[in-house]
Amino acid sequence: MTNRRRSSIAALALVAAVSVASVACSGGARPELTDSTLPSSTTTSTTSSTTTTEAPFVQPPSPAGRVYPAVPATAEAAAERLYEVEHELQQASPAGPFDDLAHEQQMLYRVIARNPEWVRITIEQAPPTLSANIERHLAARQAIANIGSGGEGPANVPAWEIIEPLGAAELLALYQSAEDETGIDWSFLAAINLIETGFGRIDGLSTAGAQGPMQFLPTTWEEVSEGDINDPRDAIPAAARYLVRRGGPDDMHGALWGYNNSDAYVAAVTHYANLFRENRPAFLAAHSWEIHYSAAIGDLWLPVGYRLEEPRPAEDYLLDAPWSAPPPPS
Repeated sequence: MTNRRRSSIAALALVAAVSVASVACSGGARPELTDSTLPSSTTTSTTSSTTTTEAPFVQPPSPAGRVYPAVPATAEAAAERLYEVEHELQQASPAGPFDDLAHEQQMLYRVIARNPEWVRITIEQAPPTLSANIERHLAARQAIANIGSGGEGPANVPAWEIIEPLGAAELLALYQSAEDETGIDWSFLAAINLIETGFGRIDGLSTAGAQGPMQFLPTTWEEVSEGDINDPRDAIPAAARYLVRRGGPDDMHGALWGYNNSDAYVAAVTHYANLFRENRPAFLAAHSWEIHYSAAIGDLWLPVGYRLEEPRPAEDYLLDAPWSAPPPPS
């Protein structure tokens, strides 16, 4: 069996981009998983308290009127805001626009996870109904940070196109159908899809290396599917079949390691899979996370509509991308 190439979009996109968040596993009504219950992207900025708190980034204008989420400047304030956002996202009808709340949640985890002291405070002060999920998400985020070579971020922004993913309900149906076919739990497929391409948001424009929403090498793809490598309707069941070839569902650790030869990757996928399986609202929130990219100059938001045919110096891109946040002050 041909091993997959593992310096993939996952190392760039998720280390750089898709920071994780959680939704409380108890209390409050949970939304049913249908596309009609998923609020559409808003063109108005959130009115949450983060619009008035000091943030570690200067907040420039954002695409379609949306706001690059501000994060409070102290660990205690960031943790408190995280608990508030977590509570809202578990409600059937959250007080703020769902996509903006999920994006804010994403950035709160992203900033908190960078500082071990902030992690400690966030976990220690978490309400009991949130603590298990928060610990799992922070552990996953720390595992993601260990995927790839580490060190300073890349100087260039990538040759990607950022597109709208399939709806959460349609993706869930694909994961569950693949589970019925192979025995691979749907939550592992969802976690892989998140880590590899942000649920299909990242479309790598190069035909070299791994491709598609589940990131297959073309040579490996030929062993598990005759379909379209870029179509999630083909790629998701193909990923499940590949995991079976690598030992799943009986040995998911070995299967995931075969998918990406990295213990950190295995840990991150496992944390997310356990969370999604036990807390369906967490999957709904994750589906609304944005793509961020940790370039050497700082955190860049790559929204839907981003497209570069060739890599470009991040400094040059930033001049044309007012939604990208400059690096935090030293």
